Amino acid sequence: MPRRAAAPTPSQVPEIVASLRRLLAQIGGESSGVWMELHITMPQMKVLLLLSEHGALRVGVLARHLNVSTPTITGIVDRLVREDLVQRTDDPSDRRVVINSLTEKGRGVMERLQERTDTELLRMVGSLSAEEQAEISRPLRRLDEALTPAS
Repeated sequence: MPRRAAAPTPSQVPEIVASLRRLLAQIGGESSGVWMELHITMPQMKVLLLLSEHGALRVGVLARHLNVSTPTITGIVDRLVREDLVQRTDDPSDRRVVINSLTEKGRGVMERLQERTDTELLRMVGSLSAEEQAEISRPLRRLDEALTPAS
């Protein structure tokens, strides 16, 4: 029977959180160059991430996800449309509704961002020995499960 690792003590939790924060900052720092080159704001980047993750969305859905008003999100999307990163199309089931989605250029930006992130993660994990990779694999899977909403 496999030995179960002891739960972290309360004094270890802040150290674990700090380590995770540093890792995320490192990964984010490497990836942010793609969107910083575009001169877009963080709210605009959040819209691109939502559209990349969820596909085409209505303005109201974007506003709820970002906890902003409809006029605010409309302004953000307007700027992304001008940059040819997002397109607006009529909803075929209801012509009064407009759907926002990534353009080909927007998808390309998101793919480059993902590639940079993957490259940095592969570099980090590749610097570990096979034994170290095996050691962190199970706890990372467990963290992923804890962060994944139940369906």
